[in-house]
Parts: sequence; structure tokens; C-alpha cells
Amino acid sequence: MVKLMPGIVLFVGILLTGAQGAANVGKISAEGVAIRIDDLTIDMLEFEAIFRSAVRQKYYHGRVPPEELKLFRQQVAQDIVTQVIVHQEARQKGLPPDRETIAREIEEYDKRYADSPDWQAQRERVMPQLALRLERQNLLQKMEAQIKSLPQPGADRVLAFYRNNPDKFTEPERVWGSVLLLSVAPSAGEQAWLENETLALQLKFRIENGEDFATLAKQYSAHPSALNGGDLGYLHEGVLEQRVQQQVDALEIGEISESIRVLEGIVLFRLNGIQAQQLKPFEDVQRRAAGLLYREMQDHAWENYVRDLKASADIFVNKNLYVQSIHE
Repeated sequence: MVKLMPGIVLFVGILLTGAQGAANVGKISAEGVAIRIDDLTIDMLEFEAIFRSAVRQKYYHGRVPPEELKLFRQQVAQDIVTQVIVHQEARQKGLPPDRETIAREIEEYDKRYADSPDWQAQRERVMPQLALRLERQNLLQKMEAQIKSLPQPGADRVLAFYRNNPDKFTEPERVWGSVLLLSVAPSAGEQAWLENETLALQLKFRIENGEDFATLAKQYSAHPSALNGGDLGYLHEGVLEQRVQQQVDALEIGEISESIRVLEGIVLFRLNGIQAQQLKPFEDVQRRAAGLLYREMQDHAWENYVRDLKASADIFVNKNLYVQSIHE
């Protein structure tokens, strides 16, 4: 699936200058060329600048996990290629950028950095580059919107999509449970935990011998559900803590778990019922199915469009890009 990382567009806008990039061809050794698309060349230093920007955009700590590094560098390289060839196509078609949108975005920059002395000092110098970056980004977005502007799928096609993708419309299994929480303060010692485990054992014995779970939950439980007798309603898998879920998975309907230590204290869980996974009726999910299918159609249209553009372009990507940089 061809999906672009947003941070790269802005950097490509600064570094590439259309056909003028041809002046670089022949002046850079083969080892120095990172990417060449037709007559436009990006050298290794330019690629590293784009790559570092992409890292900052995606990774909070500014470093790529080692096991993801090669794949991420490949993705950045392919994103650059995609954006360049799509932008070239937009220029060849004479697609005009939306000047009003660009003007508003420039105004936003001015507002955002109005109090920045650096921005004020450099504004006149960087403004032409900023305008070019925003123009390129606008054209890329317009091209993608054009390609993805497709007729809505018919009802028969939506129904076929529903039937061929039951996993997308199947409600997973849910369990209906009740809980009784004996609270233990975070600062309490081991003795408090042992005392509450003993109480939980006593309460479980009383319930199994005929006393009402809901009544005891209202009396003893510190969980918010105590007002409803501990009733949690139906729960999807993943809602419960892992150690509670493991106990629940081993219960029969009507059975009460052993006491379980959780962060808040000691828990007893009763399994009241199980709702098996079920395929939702088409009538209930028709609108969602149509939306999912349409997005899939748009993605395929964009993917095929980019693939055809790449097939008709002269593209070179240096495989040395995929090894770890000395700057990382």
C-alpha cells in the first residue's frame, strides 16, 4: 500500500528544484548519488537530511529501533520517489496549486512564529522556499484527491465485499461478569493483603453456599460497579487485566474465580454468561461496509497509479541507503 509520511513532503520541496536538478547529474560520483528520478538527482547528504526529519516525525525519541532501521530507510526512499514522480506528473498536466490555501498556510506560519526573533530575522530569506514547499505539497494532495475520486460502489458490490470479509463484520466473543473488589491501599503492607485474601475466601464460600453475590458486592466491594451489585455487563476480550482474564477463561458459567491480586486490591470474579462471536446482519453494517470498500478501492487506485508512474520513469535508488548512517 502506497502511503506517504507527511513530514517528507516539506523537505523534498526545499531540496529539489525541478529540472534544475539535472545540473547535478555527472557532477556526483555514483557513490554520492542517493536517488535519481529521470533528470533529477538527490545526493547522499540530501537524503540523510530528509531521513533525519522523517525519524523526528515518527519516532518520539528520535531514534529508529535497530530492527526497523533498514525497512524505514527503504520507506523514506520510496516515499521520496513517489512524491517526486507525482509532483512531476502534476506539473506536466498543468494542475494549478490552490493559491488561497497556500496563502492561509503562510499566514499560519506568520502567526505561529510571530514572537520568534529567528523567524523575523530569516522570514524574507526563507519565505520563497516555504512557498515552494507548500505549493509542492498542495499539488501532491490535489493529485491524490483526483486519483481517489471514484464512483461509489453499487449495492451488489458492497454485499459481495461483506460476504468475502466476514472478519470485518463479526462481533468478537464477549463475557458477562460480576466483580467484587476488596480494596488494599497502595501503602499497605503484606498483612493487609493477606487479611483481604482471607476475607475474599470467606465471601466466596458464602456465595457458593447460597448467599447473593450482588448483595455482598454492595456491602463489601470498593469497585464502582458495587452500586449494581458488581455487574460489569458484557466485556470484550482485552478489557480485563491479564491475570483476571486468565482466571475468567478457566471459569464455567456461574462459577466464581479464586481471589486475584490486582493493583487496587483483591478481586473475586463471577462469570455470568458468554456471548459467542457473531456475524452482524448486513443491514446493520451496510453503511460501514460501503465505507470500507470505498477506501479499499481508493487505495488500490492510488497504488496502481503510482506503480504505473514508476514503471514509466528512469529511477535509480542507491542500495547503500539501506545501511545504517554514521549520523545515527
